[in-house]
Amino acid sequence: MSEVSQSNDDEIDLFELFETLWRGKWKIIVTTVIATLVGIAFSLFKPNLYEVSTSIQNGKPSVFLKHNIINDVIKDSRLNLTGDLISAPIIFSMVIDEFNDYETIINIISNDEFVRKSIKDLDENDKRKALIKYAKLFEITPPFKNEKNWMLSFEWHDDEEGSRLLNEALILTLINVKTTLLNDIDQLATSLEINIQRELENLGNELNLIKQRQKYENNQRILYLVEQSAIAKELGIDTNTLDANALAQTPSSGTSLNISSNEIFHLRGFKAIDKEISLIKSRSEEEQLLLASGYIDITEEITSLENDLSASQLRNSVKSIENDNPNNWIQFDLTLADSKSQKNSKLYVALSIVLGGMLGAMYVLISNSIRERKERLVKA
Repeated sequence: MSEVSQSNDDEIDLFELFETLWRGKWKIIVTTVIATLVGIAFSLFKPNLYEVSTSIQNGKPSVFLKHNIINDVIKDSRLNLTGDLISAPIIFSMVIDEFNDYETIINIISNDEFVRKSIKDLDENDKRKALIKYAKLFEITPPFKNEKNWMLSFEWHDDEEGSRLLNEALILTLINVKTTLLNDIDQLATSLEINIQRELENLGNELNLIKQRQKYENNQRILYLVEQSAIAKELGIDTNTLDANALAQTPSSGTSLNISSNEIFHLRGFKAIDKEISLIKSRSEEEQLLLASGYIDITEEITSLENDLSASQLRNSVKSIENDNPNNWIQFDLTLADSKSQKNSKLYVALSIVLGGMLGAMYVLISNSIRERKERLVKA
């Protein structure tokens, strides 16, 4: 019996709820209309943003074939560098680093009329912050999982204007990459020239040491020969009387006598000794150096360095980059980009109607509850 009574009470409460809402229907309608008008106004005055995106990827490998000579020169140079300096992946990586630095896009958007108007009343510090905020709306993002292409995207109030700004930023980025590449090549060529010059100076010092050492050795040899000639003349030995093999070994036992050739050099006779002295003194400096140990190796290395064309080849190859169009170094097409408006007026209006109805219903129920409570208090 109590369950039936409870059910009747529930039905009465539900009926009263709807009755209350019905009595306050105009309040709900007015609230809903006001909320709807606010939603419409919000959608009309809210700045529209377009989200535009397209793929961006490496330039075609064929574009960089003419620059392979630069890579070959660097690999064959004395810099001991491995890998390429210029290729499609390397240039693409440089473009991404340069673009994500924000300075390039800031230089472009700072001249945009919309941006200038929005920041004209700001101080320098706030202007900088605002420009960075705008610059971050333009980005190059890596591929997501299971995708292979990088994405070029931006958010702007005008998709055509945004595309123009992005295109100008990319062109400026490529120009900056080209300038960086030219500077890198020039620095490499300068490093090569410095390394070659340093090696030439070191080899020149070694060559001077060899010349000095050879001079000392010649003077030492002449002094020794003069002494041996004097001994030979004193002993009356004018021609060679030395049988080195016979003297070094006895015929019967074959045992070495262990006699130094320096101790018996005068036995060759003063005529032969004087002739050697004459020959040594008559040699030119070049002839004397040819007999010096290490002289030929060093002169060959010096000749190789003096004829090293790596630096000049690098500088000459710069012309191929200077005449190249960097716009071909990456691939993108903004005319094929996907453009989506982030402004959804229908959604705003629909949410306003729902919110307005809910607020109106809540107002009716709460005001009715307050009124009934006051009536109960009065009766009490």
